[in-house]
Amino acid sequence: MNNPIPNVQIIEDPEYGVILVCQDLELADQFEDFLTEKHSVLFHIKFEPNQVSFFFDKTNTTSKVKELFNKFILSS
Repeated sequence: MNNPIPNVQIIEDPEYGVILVCQDLELADQFEDFLTEKHSVLFHIKFEPNQVSFFFDKTNTTSKVKELFNKFILSS
């Protein structure tokens, strides 16, 4: 799915559901704060050396995750 922010991808995986992958570690940290402090969104997170993946499970859609990420960007 196209995203206006470089280094961010939103993908749908048949096993894990919707995943937002962010290669900007500072942006990922801010997004995690946004999710935990301002929204009651269930997610799992995986830290890797050059990226952070947010797993939103199969109950969310790519459009809902994209909308949530856009709210985050607008609030920054």
